[in-house]
Formats: sequence, C-alpha cells, structure tokens
Amino acid sequence: MIRLTQRILIDDKPKKVFALISDPARYPDFFVGITRWKPMTKKKRGQGARYRVLMAVGSIEAGGTVKVERWDENVLITWGSEAGVEQRGRWELHPTDEGTELLLQIEFALSGGPVGWAVERLAGRTVVRNMWATLLAARRLIEMERP
Repeated sequence: MIRLTQRILIDDKPKKVFALISDPARYPDFFVGITRWKPMTKKKRGQGARYRVLMAVGSIEAGGTVKVERWDENVLITWGSEAGVEQRGRWELHPTDEGTELLLQIEFALSGGPVGWAVERLAGRTVVRNMWATLLAARRLIEMERP
C-alpha cells in the first residue's frame, strides 16, 4: 500500500476549515481529480456515511465505495474502502498560532503483483499532485470566503 501525505497552513480557524472539508457537496469546488463523491446512504455526513468515489488518474477513473470511519468535529475525518480500489484517507486539522494546518492523507493499493506495484507508483505521482492542488484550492476558498 502506498501512503501519500500533503499539508498546508490555512489562515483561519479549524471550525471554518472543517466546515469546508466535511461537506461532500462542496468537493467539486476544490477536491482536484475527484470525478464523483456521491452519497450512497441517507446519512450524507458523519461517521457511517458511505459514498461512491471516483478519481481521474490519467485517462482512467478508479475508485469504489468508501465509508466514513471516524468523525471528530473540527479535528479529524477518516474513511476506508468497502469495495473497489483498496484505499484509506484522512483529513486532519491542527490549530496553530497562524491558523490551521490541514493534512490530507491517502493510502491505496492496486492488485496485480509487481505490475500493480509499478502502476501504484505511477498513479501516486498524479494523486500527490491532485492532493496538493486540492489543499491549495481549499485554502483559496476558505481565505476568500471571509466576511
């Protein structure tokens, strides 16, 4: 399994940052590479919510069904795969004197032995670029939405 981590400092309080990252309806506004984040349950937010998630990696879309495993208001959201590509992810918020450090971590594994391992590494390059672009877009949205 490959683990990718990116972080950024946002000049705002954790509550404001969490409001954005905890709202799947806003993901098209900032989550770069995600082509679908569709609720699969009536519960659309919080622990236990399930989603159909697809991410563009080059010319293909990969993903599956994920479930929110942990939801700590203004601190942490984690998810893991139930079907499709094996994956885990997390948003972590850490208050600082300058604002909030936002961390995005995505882990995934592709089947296929040595070939799968090589494809994982290649896909990882695209995913990590998308993660960084996602954090930059989130920061722009949050810092621009100030009253």
